[in-house]
Amino acid sequence: MVSSRACGLVLFLGLAVAGIWSFAADPPAKIPSKDAQPGKRDVFKEDLAGNAEVEKIIKTFEGKGAVGDNTPPTPATEAVKLFQTTDGLKVDLVMEEPQVRQPLYMSFDDRGRMWVVQYLQYPFPEGLKVVKYDQYLRAVFDKVPAAPPNHVHGADRITVYEDTDADGKYDTSKDVITGLNITSAVLQGHGGIWVLNPPYLLFYPDANRDDIPDGDPVVHLSGFGLEDTHSVANSLAWGPDGWLYGANGSTTTANVSSEVSKNVKFMGQCIWRYHPDTKVFEIYAEGGGNTFSLEIDEAGRVFSGTNGGGTRGMYYPQGSYGIKGWAKHGPLTNPYAFGWFEHMRHEGDGDRFPQTFVIYEGGLLPEKFNRTVISANALHNRVWASELMPDTSTYRTKDFPAIVTTPDRWFRPVDLKVGPDGAVYLADWYDTRLSHVDPRDNWHKESGRIYRIAGAESVPTKAPDGHPWTATDFTKFDVETLRSLLSNSNKWVRQTAVRTLCERLSSGDPSVGKTFPSVQAAHDSFAAVAKANGPGALESLWIVARTGGFTPDLALQLLGSPNPEIRRWTVRLIGDERRTSDAVAARLAQLSHDESYVQVRSQLASTAKRLPSKYALPIVHELLKRDEDQTDLHLPMLIWWALEAQCGGDRAAVLELFGDK
Repeated sequence: MVSSRACGLVLFLGLAVAGIWSFAADPPAKIPSKDAQPGKRDVFKEDLAGNAEVEKIIKTFEGKGAVGDNTPPTPATEAVKLFQTTDGLKVDLVMEEPQVRQPLYMSFDDRGRMWVVQYLQYPFPEGLKVVKYDQYLRAVFDKVPAAPPNHVHGADRITVYEDTDADGKYDTSKDVITGLNITSAVLQGHGGIWVLNPPYLLFYPDANRDDIPDGDPVVHLSGFGLEDTHSVANSLAWGPDGWLYGANGSTTTANVSSEVSKNVKFMGQCIWRYHPDTKVFEIYAEGGGNTFSLEIDEAGRVFSGTNGGGTRGMYYPQGSYGIKGWAKHGPLTNPYAFGWFEHMRHEGDGDRFPQTFVIYEGGLLPEKFNRTVISANALHNRVWASELMPDTSTYRTKDFPAIVTTPDRWFRPVDLKVGPDGAVYLADWYDTRLSHVDPRDNWHKESGRIYRIAGAESVPTKAPDGHPWTATDFTKFDVETLRSLLSNSNKWVRQTAVRTLCERLSSGDPSVGKTFPSVQAAHDSFAAVAKANGPGALESLWIVARTGGFTPDLALQLLGSPNPEIRRWTVRLIGDERRTSDAVAARLAQLSHDESYVQVRSQLASTAKRLPSKYALPIVHELLKRDEDQTDLHLPMLIWWALEAQCGGDRAAVLELFGDK
């Protein structure tokens, strides 16, 4: 029987009303110094305009925001001395121009090497003409660019940096892929190199791992928009579940297709994911600011920074809908969402633009920074650290004093990652200009730096081979060594060990036979760790699931785990399969009645949205009776979205759910 309070909750869900989001304005432009030469700012890309009207806009549009000036850059060796830090931290220079220019994105491979996208073609794709601009300076181009290798070559390049002498410092670099045309992210794994080159997601096979592609790239996804190259698809990351996750910015549209998924349309900001084996593409969650970053924490939760103020970013439950700038960014994909989530609540510095952040789980910084949000603000030339705290089923943040500041207006940290050594790495675009709302092409394309933040007294740990983590090849470790790394204090080490073990088990690598007589034996061994709830339990569950060992029988056992994260991920994995057994479905409904951990209840609602109605509606029925969740910041809407997802397919069953008054 549904309680009257639960009925009130349903009424609230149905009557949710819309709101409007607005961002604070950019700070006032600073007065250029006597060295500035304003006349030299009028630089335009040749052959960009497709007609006279566009040509006029390009030549007369008055740029907005931080449009930059011609003051000279500070040499990197001097700029690093200008940083002011707190809490016993230090900033070291890792790389500078000309070894790196306009760095946009960093990732680290299973050898501890750093991969960097140098976004030198930005902001205009080569070989395309603008035939129309809207009031936000979003472009309509004359054609869709061809995918490599049949593309018009641009200036973007992908470079890998390596610690060749195992001293913990990156000392050499080499270009791996050049001539790219608007490339936003790169990630190594699954037998090659994944490159996000809107409108495409490309895969360059590299079976022998020599950084020389074995052939032409394979197009896995197509259809990402190019209207605004400061908010294209971006930020590739491996999820612990084996999916490839990415973000999409606020002012581009998409109509994405893969070999299996066709014409997945959305407008603006979202988190998406793609499975490299099943070829399925889907929106994981929708909304946010200009979503140009992606963070997946140690328990597989998904976050992103934002370009708004008064917050540090978004937390994304699976299948959720978040706030957007509706007039500019367009509607949600679901016209029956009837509501959305706000950014995480925040106490502290309210300046806008924490566009990239990590949840620090690297084990190297002082203890107070563990599980803090470390965010970079390119607009205000600073780096923040904020305490991350539960806020009903979501999170809120509270600032510590800014951990890195500088008087250098050129400092533009656009990407931030925790590296193999546990330090925080910053990609510094390094330019007085930051604004995209200006059709001139006067970016300072000769500059760029990468910095490293660590404790002044911190000493990075060594890998089992005695080398620094920046010079360690995970593929050379045996299975037992990799298993021991599943409880390492550095999230990057743990998750890299998970990926390496999964690739070894999935490929039939003969070295696995030295530890396990069969893949089934490996599944049994890792499942036992997951059930025992010891160190590496969650990582062991991911290994079992990614290599085909997640069965209904195992799910039933793990739904009773004392570890709430094991229960939450078991619920999520069931939903990812979009089907289950009668016995598991009955256990999910019972869990919806009994579950004490609010994020498990949150995931139950997300999973119910993905299951057939005969399994989903009993979950919804039990969640509706949980009076304690009526004031939760997320659960009422998650329950509505689970219910709404069933209305189109099984209306009678939905009506029957409320038939008992």
